[in-house]
Amino acid sequence: EIKEALVLQMFGGVRKKSNDGSVSRGDIHLFLIGDPGVAKSITLKFISDIAPRGRYIVGKATTGAGITATVVRDEFLKGWSLEAGAMVLANKGIICIDEIEKMDATDRSAMHEALEQQSVTISKANVQASLQAQTSVLAAGNPKYGRFEPLQSISDQIDLPPALINRFDLIFVLRDLPNQKQDDAIATHVLNLHQMKDKIPDIEPDLFKKYVAYAKQKIEPKLTEEAVNEIKNFYVKMRKASQEGESRSISISARQLQGLVRLAEAHAKSRLSHTVNTQDAQVA
Repeated sequence: EIKEALVLQMFGGVRKKSNDGSVSRGDIHLFLIGDPGVAKSITLKFISDIAPRGRYIVGKATTGAGITATVVRDEFLKGWSLEAGAMVLANKGIICIDEIEKMDATDRSAMHEALEQQSVTISKANVQASLQAQTSVLAAGNPKYGRFEPLQSISDQIDLPPALINRFDLIFVLRDLPNQKQDDAIATHVLNLHQMKDKIPDIEPDLFKKYVAYAKQKIEPKLTEEAVNEIKNFYVKMRKASQEGESRSISISARQLQGLVRLAEAHAKSRLSHTVNTQDAQVA
């Protein structure tokens, strides 16, 4: 399920501009939180390599300026110049942020605008600029106490402000639980790597990159009535469940409704289809 979500994130939804000038983003943001040693960093590194425009950054070694943009004194031109950060450089691509919880709170707040409005606004010295940052964010972090405490709610263990958590379309919890079949498969895989018995991938990475790039540039699927009804029913059902107290911790909001639309569009893109049908909505 997580790998499927990562693939859909690469394809992304459709960016829409309405007549009044307001824009709704097409990029899907994903957050992986889990116990140490569940291959979060390896996943992020792999995605940053295989996505058409991918960048990988680590929380502790990243400043707000490094993520968004900064104004520096240019000795050569004797004035101020604008330098783009990772989010702006990965425009129309994907940025992988590892150990997001170790980032400085002030640096993290620089991301809020980039995540939702998809732009970076800078006002420093005599430089007033707005830069494009249409970037999907794939973030990974560890829980507050190092490992997941099964008796506490998830929202208490994610050490991030609610405003930031709310901007992610999908949040996955990865737990390192003993499971004989899975442990056997992981052990076999890791030991095969050490014996240099690499499996040849089913799809060549270069071909996959080109496929994703083609789909992103050429395909803009439109929603059908059946898909709209499917998404609407699911959203209303989820809202009702959280109101009745079944899942009080993280309720679904209108932002997640847009997330469902983006995921359905991404699935249609992956099929190179120009319409979003019921099957796409169900996957979302």
